[in-house]
Amino acid sequence: MIPRGATRHILNGMPPHRFGLALVLAAVIGATGAEAQERRGYVGGAGLVSIQNAHRQGSSPSLPRTGASGTAFGVLAEAGGFLTPHVALGAELSLPARYASLQETDYFRVFQHESRHRDMAISGVVRVIVNPTGPVRLGIVGGGGFVQENTKQRRRDQVGVIPATPPVFGPWSEEMSFTRWTAATVAGADADFAISSHLAIVPALRIHFVPRSDDTSEPGWFLGLSSVVWRPSVGVRATF
Repeated sequence: MIPRGATRHILNGMPPHRFGLALVLAAVIGATGAEAQERRGYVGGAGLVSIQNAHRQGSSPSLPRTGASGTAFGVLAEAGGFLTPHVALGAELSLPARYASLQETDYFRVFQHESRHRDMAISGVVRVIVNPTGPVRLGIVGGGGFVQENTKQRRRDQVGVIPATPPVFGPWSEEMSFTRWTAATVAGADADFAISSHLAIVPALRIHFVPRSDDTSEPGWFLGLSSVVWRPSVGVRATF
């Protein structure tokens, strides 16, 4: 706040047109500051695409010939609060649908695994808003949390004693499920395109870094999942 004496001193001798311009600027700055101070929290939701790459875990014939990669749609939910107009703390839940992947192993007899996998991520994040008063507010995001790796898997084997080409498979087994929790980190960016004073369209990108198990006795090891999961999204965010 400018002291009254200082204001009088500044306005003394100012031409009328400049005086009017100064009043307009002061009103705009005051309104912008008030809007930034009024914002205390936010909630949002988005649709996302989860892109999961994978690799073969080795060249042994007892291992699948490919990794279990795939792409799936999902949803993102978020909520948080502003510490300052430039910094906000929040939580995000990223939940994709399962994607299906078929892995084949050419051992003494050929067999296949069909895996329906997803990584659910729960993250605490820090959002640094580069320009909190602009019509397009850019944010840089970083944080960490936990990822639940969950896979539903079934198997079928080649029928007959003598291998055939192409192989003829028997029926699928009953589906089994296995789950693993792991700590993970997340980074990304987003842009708020304001459509009203408290509502914005938000395209965003989150990159999850998920440490995968190197324990060959765990069934999820054979999936060969990449530790990097890409999740672009588009949604809405409301501030209040």
